[in-house]
Amino acid sequence: MQCGSNSRAIQKTRGLRAETVVTFVSDVSTERAAELWLAARTRALRRWTLAAIGAGVGVILAYVVFAAALAATVAGWLLPQPSRAEVPFVLLMAALLARSVCAVVRDSCAAQASLRLRAQLRADVLAALARLGPLRRHAGDDGALATLAIEQVDALDGYVARYLPQRHVAVLVPLLLCAAIVPRSWLAALLLLFTAPLIPLFMTLVGRGAARASAAQALALGRLGAQFLDLLRGLPLLRLLGNVQAGARRLEASARDYRQRMMTVLRLAFLSSAVLELFASIGIAMVALYLGLALLGRFDLGHYGRPLQLDDALFILLLAPEFYAPLRQLGNDYHARADALAAAAVLAPLTDAAAVIAASRQFVPAAVRAPVIEFDAVSLRHADGRCALDAVSFRVESGERIALRGASGAGKSSILALLAGFVVPSAGTIRIDGIDLAQWDRASWWRRIAWLEQRPEWFRQPIRDNVLLGLDTSDTQLLWQALDQAGLGEDVRALPLAADAVPGEASGSLSGGQLQRLALARTLARDAALWLLDEPLAHLDPDTAAALRERLVATSRGRTVLIATHGEADCAWVDRVIELDNGRVCTAPAGRSGGTDDESG
Repeated sequence: MQCGSNSRAIQKTRGLRAETVVTFVSDVSTERAAELWLAARTRALRRWTLAAIGAGVGVILAYVVFAAALAATVAGWLLPQPSRAEVPFVLLMAALLARSVCAVVRDSCAAQASLRLRAQLRADVLAALARLGPLRRHAGDDGALATLAIEQVDALDGYVARYLPQRHVAVLVPLLLCAAIVPRSWLAALLLLFTAPLIPLFMTLVGRGAARASAAQALALGRLGAQFLDLLRGLPLLRLLGNVQAGARRLEASARDYRQRMMTVLRLAFLSSAVLELFASIGIAMVALYLGLALLGRFDLGHYGRPLQLDDALFILLLAPEFYAPLRQLGNDYHARADALAAAAVLAPLTDAAAVIAASRQFVPAAVRAPVIEFDAVSLRHADGRCALDAVSFRVESGERIALRGASGAGKSSILALLAGFVVPSAGTIRIDGIDLAQWDRASWWRRIAWLEQRPEWFRQPIRDNVLLGLDTSDTQLLWQALDQAGLGEDVRALPLAADAVPGEASGSLSGGQLQRLALARTLARDAALWLLDEPLAHLDPDTAAALRERLVATSRGRTVLIATHGEADCAWVDRVIELDNGRVCTAPAGRSGGTDDESG
């Protein structure tokens, strides 16, 4: 009995150790990937970073000149000697001025690098969200995405403006100061070099914990932003249900969690600063003790067989704090690195995926017609490794209307997203009219397609702008033609402001079915050759769904249509049904087996 208990305990301990090792390896690999991504992003800013590093070294060189002049001046006042040459006062002022100018140049170059990186990265994030289209909701809700584009991008400021230049300055400056100290006392330089590695060592040990705490804080901030936005959007409904206090309590719990995580990061930051200051103070005290004993004649070592002079001791004592200052500053900026790595881990997947989508698209179609679509062994895997599509192959003829039917998660929306160009396949080829979709110009391809989903997005703009969204025209005739074809013309004309009414406001109050027909009007206004319909009738009542289905039947003639659906009603008016199950095609009849254009289901 005891043996079995010990065996289970040993196995449990081994399991915990293995889990700890896996977690550590995962953290290290994620950190390494984030560092590589940051290095690639900051490579274009190398000119500004090098200028900041050079100016930072210039600050120290100017201080060396100032310290030498000040030490000689003070020693001349305290121990006047006829043979000692007086140091011009202008040299002191010139050294201080040079130090100030170099500091301004260093800060300006570092700030310029940070501004350029954040502006470019924020533009890339917004472009990535635009390329994802409706799929961006899978990257997070609007509150989390707003936090991503603002807070997470700004988290790179300290890394670029301070940490990147400082990590080079922290290596160069101590070496330069030691080179200036060695001619006066090799032992003082040795004491400084001996204590210097202790600061980066403890900085790294404390910094690892700070990195994990910063990553957790970034996730908590995203959750807090998402919950706050959800609470604002659902406040009218919560009031009707009498559940406002419950929502407020959940938001308060998220805010408390974020506050605790933020205080954890601050506690680690203060702990790191205290450790760095302790070792720097110990190093300076050791140097000061040695210099005092050497001046009193109690310690005759380290000054090349001659008595240590007062100006030498003052010069070394003035440089000792500056020797540790870059290392202490690097320790403080190490937390900026932790924040940047946490932000990079979130930003990198989004921007890298968008870059793949945007790459190498050059083909521009000569004519606009209903396209022929071919899926050739197309597979799609999510970033977490889940398989969305597995070797899917089928062909859609020009003008053919296809229903993609299957349960949730079968792969219907993934096929539509691939066709829209929001994601790229992990394997296989998608051909449009015989041309690989990867070679198509993205803007030209988007002009040929129309996307209609079950929950269209609306902007706080007039109905006119919402319908003509993305079109380089404000043609009133096109607007009303699209509204009439969608069966919404009379309803919009009856509004107080007609097409100038704003959906969601009192003057533009529309029902759910009317908003869905408004989305159909947006689709019709594009006059697209390919329609991608993602369960557009899923959340409508039967009468409204039947009326809108009739509009789809009438307006989709001559277009290539793919509609994702669960039910049978949407399969009655299409030409063919493709059954999907767990990312694979079950049946895809070659001929047309659906209803006619007159069937409404």
